Amino acid sequence: MTKTQAQLSDLPDDTLAVVTRWNPEGAAELEAGRGPRLGVFVAGPPRAGKSTLVRGLRAVDSAAVDFVEDPVDAGVVLMVLDAAAPLGREELAVLDVAAPPERPVIFALTKTDVHRDWVAVNERNRMLLARHSARFAEAEIHPVAASGSGVESLLAAILLTAGNEAGGARSAIESVLEQTRRMIVSTARSIRQAEPGAELRAERVQVLAHRDALRTERLAQLRSQVQLARVELMHEVAAQVRTSGATTRAEIDRADRATLARYPDRMAQLIRERGAVVDAAVTTRLDDLHTRMGVTPTALGSEFGLTDALSQEGPQQRHRGLEDRITILIGASVGLGLGGLLLSPLSMVPALDIATIPLTLALGALAAWWLTRARGHIAERAHVRQWATEALAHVRSHWEQFVLGRLLAAEAQIGEAVIADSRERALRVDERVAEIDAELRSLAVRFKGQLSSCERDLAAVDRGLRSVRKRAGELDLVDNA
Repeated sequence: MTKTQAQLSDLPDDTLAVVTRWNPEGAAELEAGRGPRLGVFVAGPPRAGKSTLVRGLRAVDSAAVDFVEDPVDAGVVLMVLDAAAPLGREELAVLDVAAPPERPVIFALTKTDVHRDWVAVNERNRMLLARHSARFAEAEIHPVAASGSGVESLLAAILLTAGNEAGGARSAIESVLEQTRRMIVSTARSIRQAEPGAELRAERVQVLAHRDALRTERLAQLRSQVQLARVELMHEVAAQVRTSGATTRAEIDRADRATLARYPDRMAQLIRERGAVVDAAVTTRLDDLHTRMGVTPTALGSEFGLTDALSQEGPQQRHRGLEDRITILIGASVGLGLGGLLLSPLSMVPALDIATIPLTLALGALAAWWLTRARGHIAERAHVRQWATEALAHVRSHWEQFVLGRLLAAEAQIGEAVIADSRERALRVDERVAEIDAELRSLAVRFKGQLSSCERDLAAVDRGLRSVRKRAGELDLVDNA
């Protein structure tokens, strides 16, 4: 059994389990009797030749070092400088970030075969490094050509520096334990920095914000749309009443006695035609309202139907009053006067003088009859016109009641549909919020569990490190004795 295998077997069981779980490659190397490879972090300004230098080092010995992406995992920092010009603020800033005080640094000057004055640049770099920090006062800068010359000596210097830094006292298993510890610390830091469930909490806030807001917005939209429909339909009712009134007046002015007697039927037909237009306008507007609100229209009850608005039977019989009697007297007087005027030439003949009297009376009676009939026709037109005006007022009231009833019924139906839809949405939101809360609780438990697991594993690795270092100290005392 080798020394490395003995150390690995002497670790506490919990420490060995943590190393196997977190760092299986390091544990496998220790089981095989090998220590972890040296980690090297390559730093330097852009276009300094870092990639070319790394390829050259790997070509010399690919198993000697392991190039890492994080300086925390590196045992040595390789700072690459360009021989084109002395280092400046950019190079020093990179050096300060990549090489903490406890980390050894190897300097390499690349492209020495390209730039002839690289020796002067090298001396200038050594002076600037010594001025920048006392730890770099005796730093050696290894020249490397673009063709690959000097790479082997640079690799030897890296390995030598790493060996001197370890002093031969730190075992391979201690390196694996420290590497595992860095993995655990890095993971725990990432867990603490990450906010578990941020997207779920944002979703929870969003769904709760829209839980009742959509219902309020839709109801406000419904009220505004109903008011707009009311204005438009009242305007349509007024327009149809005006059209009916104009048609009625024109027809009454041209109507004879027979037409006036049948005009209530004509009036009822006209009201039905105009009422159909109003009904169509209301139906179209309400369908548009349902479409805008996203609600399927339902059939209305019979109490909201547009029945025959002209419920009156017709105008009452006109009462013949004093005006008619006066018209008869005026007609008789006008007829007698007109007859006397027309028959005055006959009175000049004695034989026909007696005959003019009955003729004059006949003409007077005829004139009185015609004037009385004409006056009665005019009065009948006025009577029917007055009846039509009152009937249209009744029709307008009925149409407006019909429109308002349909609007109120539609508003109630749509409001109920919106509230029902809002209840379903609120139920879905509550269910989703409950799911989110459960997921957040699960994430919180998982988050605490992950941190607790990292802390337990970190404590196990620390116990293993203390055990390894204590054993190494006891071995040193035995060797010195």
